[in-house]
This record gives sequence, C-alpha cells and structure tokens, in this order.
Amino acid sequence: MVITQADVGTDLDAERQARFPLGARLTIDDLSLAGREHRLDELREAEPVTWMPELGGWLVTSRDAAREVLNPTAPMTVEVEQNMVRNSLGPMMLTSDGESHDAQRRPFEAPFRNRDIEARYGERITALAHRLIDAIEGDAHEPWNLGTRFASPFAVLMAGELLGLSLDDTERIDGFYSDFAGAMEYTGDPEPMRRADAARGELTALLLDELAAARRTPTHSLTSQVAGDDSHGLSDDELAAQLRVVLFGAIETIQASVMNTLYLLAEHPDQEAAAMDDRTLLSGAQEEARRLIPPVSFIERWTAEPVTIGGVELPEHEFVGVSVLAANRDPAHFDDPLRFDITRPNASRSLSFSFGVHACLGLHLARAQTTGAITALWDRLGRLRVVDATEPEGFAFRKPAVMRVAAAGG
Repeated sequence: MVITQADVGTDLDAERQARFPLGARLTIDDLSLAGREHRLDELREAEPVTWMPELGGWLVTSRDAAREVLNPTAPMTVEVEQNMVRNSLGPMMLTSDGESHDAQRRPFEAPFRNRDIEARYGERITALAHRLIDAIEGDAHEPWNLGTRFASPFAVLMAGELLGLSLDDTERIDGFYSDFAGAMEYTGDPEPMRRADAARGELTALLLDELAAARRTPTHSLTSQVAGDDSHGLSDDELAAQLRVVLFGAIETIQASVMNTLYLLAEHPDQEAAAMDDRTLLSGAQEEARRLIPPVSFIERWTAEPVTIGGVELPEHEFVGVSVLAANRDPAHFDDPLRFDITRPNASRSLSFSFGVHACLGLHLARAQTTGAITALWDRLGRLRVVDATEPEGFAFRKPAVMRVAAAGG
C-alpha cells in the first residue's frame, strides 16, 4: 500500500530545529556541491541523525545509523507518494517492498550472480572497451572528453549488450537517464519532473518494442529470457519498468565509477603508478574511489511505523534520507577516512551499493566493468593526463560533470 508522507507542522518543526541546530542550518547545496563535504563530517560528529528542514525530513550521516535504516528488518518503506525515485522512474523493484519487490526483482537476479560475471561478460566488456578506444586512439594525445567519448557510450552500449537491447543511440539513452537523475533532486521546480515523465514515456515505448522483438526472435539475452517466461507473472509494462531501473543502475553507476576512479588516481600519481604497474591493485582502487565519491550518494526511505534510529525516535510516515557520502567517510569504520588509499582493506564495506533488500542488483558486474574499462584504456593509451575537470558533485548522483583527458605523452 502506498502511503503519504506525514505533514510536520510549524510548531513541531521549530521544536526539532531547536533540538538539532546543525541540521536546521544545513542546505541542499551542502549535500550537493563539491567543497561542502566538511559540513557533513561536522554533522556526523554532533548530530548523526538530525532534522533537516530544507530536506523536509531526517538526515542520517553515520554508517551505523545508515545500516539501521537500510536493515531488512527495519520498519522502513519506499512505497510512498513522495518518493522522488518512484516519481521519476515509475513503480518498479526499487520503489516496492515485500512480495511485490521480490516478484519484480527475482527474474533479473540470476545473470548478475558473482560466479557468473567473469565467465559470462568478461570478454564482451573488454571487446566493447577496445572498440570505443579504436575511435579515440588516433587523437588521444589531444584533450578529449572522457564522459562523452568513452564512459557514457561504454555504459550504455554494455547495458544494451548485456540485456539484449538495441541501444545504439547512446546520446538519446544517456539523455533519458540524465532527465531521470535531474528529477531526483529536492528543488521544488516542476520542470525536471516534466522532462523525466517525457523521457519515461519514450523509453518505455522503446522497451516494449524490444520485448516484442525478443519474442519474435528469441536469443540468450536477459530481455529475451524474461519476455519468453510467463511464470514470473509480470506484464510487459511491469517488465519494462524493471528494465528501466536495471538500465539506470548499469548506466549511471558505471559512468561514474570509471570517471571517479580515474579522477582520484590522477590526483594521486604514486598510487596511479602502482596500480598501472600491478593491475591487481585496480580492484582496490575502484572500491576506494566508490567509497570516497559514491556514484549514488543519497538514499531515501520512510518510516512505516515509529522507530528509533541512532538513539533518535522517529514517528511513522516521515522521510529519512541517508547520506552515503557521509556514511562512507565515517572515521568509526574507516581509518583516516578522507585519505584515498587503494590498499584500504575495508573499502568494500562502504554503502555505495546500498545494503539490504534494495542493494544494487549489478554490483559484481559494476566492479568487473569498471576494472575492464580502465584496464583497456591503460593498455591502449597508457596513463591519462587530466587536462581539466570539474570537481565531482551532485545530490543523488556524484561524478565530474566534465572531465577532459589526454594520453600522457601529449
């Protein structure tokens, strides 16, 4: 059952602001802009669970409290009218609970199991990366945009290949997901949601056509498998809804993982050189990059009933936001947390892939794709020099908006 977020009156809001003064002063910009991360660190130390009026709810910044929120046994829900992810991408596995969630997720789980990833997808990941580099190599010593020329098409085309979808118009598909991401921010501006609605309609039409084509000409792709199996009981509209969110994770997370990892390695040339010399270190490098710059930096939940989180009593039907960025920098779990360290032993304990029943479906694939993409770039082009880049930032999704690189010899 979809619930409605509780309305917090003026008097209660004022009472909470007095109780949580740091949270009361926090702004959306503090959650979004580069250079504001220290505000979250200060908040985590003083008010790890706080009231944030500008967010219209509670904000969690410590890793322990975040795990409490995301724990499968916690009385939390995502089935809420005000869920920005639900409003942007539509009802699907990520915005459903209980049996409905399980039924929507189950048909898509098997291909993403850890033991299958390298055997099923390793060669295809490498081949696609090299195909894209073919078009770059000739002028690689001149500055080029890592996002538009490699990271974005790599993510979109790999998602299409893995799912068996025709996503050759990478700019159009990436544009859809940029519109979806833009609607997941708490600005109060209706225009981003209008664009997301239009993008969802266009993408759904494409996905319904793909499902029909998969039935006409079955293949071994995931889309063909779910389209030809009636046992899951999902309608085509429901299947299209799941494909939308699987694609979203496959595209947004991979783009950001590739860009953020190379961005941080370029800022730490000694560690970059070590990883280039010993490629086994690349696994730890990308894990550490996702910890410091989580591609998905904010997670939303609502209280299904009254609950105590981090010692703070939260009433039912209220919004609870988890700052993954802050939780991943918690010194109670990560020694010297602001330091980038590709040998950090517990970097994979971050919350960048979430936790609990809504944990990222494709986390193992994301790791394989990020490693495969960067390995191919290094093998073909050598070290990439960052010519100019914007600092990684974003409210819900975090990466450099622009990152221009060149092969280091140029």
